[in-house]
Amino acid sequence: MLVYHGSDHIIEKPEYGLGRDDCDYGRGFYTTKDKEKAHSWACLYGNEKSICNNYSIDLDNLTVVNLTEKGVLAWIAEVIANRGVKAERVATIGNLIRDKYKIDTTAADVLIGYRADDSYTEIIEAFLDGYLTIEEVEKLFYKGELGEQVFIKSQKAFDMLEYKGYEEVIDDEKYLNSDRYARRDVAEYLKRRRDQYSLGIEVKGLTAREVVLNNYKYEVIAGFGHYIIDDGKLDILR
Repeated sequence: MLVYHGSDHIIEKPEYGLGRDDCDYGRGFYTTKDKEKAHSWACLYGNEKSICNNYSIDLDNLTVVNLTEKGVLAWIAEVIANRGVKAERVATIGNLIRDKYKIDTTAADVLIGYRADDSYTEIIEAFLDGYLTIEEVEKLFYKGELGEQVFIKSQKAFDMLEYKGYEEVIDDEKYLNSDRYARRDVAEYLKRRRDQYSLGIEVKGLTAREVVLNNYKYEVIAGFGHYIIDDGKLDILR
């Protein structure tokens, strides 16, 4: 599989053990299968230069956990476990969701899932606040076009990375504008939902309070993801 990493410098040999613990999935190396996303991330975080580093990785002998296939709750719980939550008012419900829905990723060599940078964690906190549903969280991450990331987690996975060269990203403004427009649209949606919630308009769908008060499991039926409550009743479609 080919993967890409946007940066401000060339990285021929990513080093295991570097990075921050409070990123989406913890300390490791963040890549994507989407070269366009890597170009965008390079422009966002580059200084004098924007570089897209190219790699290949053989996943055959690695333990891969795809959080996208585990449902949005598993992904939210993983992000909360690593990033925490900024707003104290939602810390309790965030911790409850983490404890209840986080899957065990300790044996994973590679994690695959949505990307949530610092500003997009507002979507998760809006869900914890009660004015977004699980379905809306998923739609907003697609709308924000943050893309899916391939997280290189273990030493074994690092050893499997093979450097394939790099390219300098030239059209910075194209990627920066795309990101600005996406963030603007998401911010406007969040403000609209926050205003509706403050006016007492009912939030319809699976909320944070509901998933804490009841036990839900995620199943894929006929290619579609469903959250199902303990009694087997279909509660929400993805």
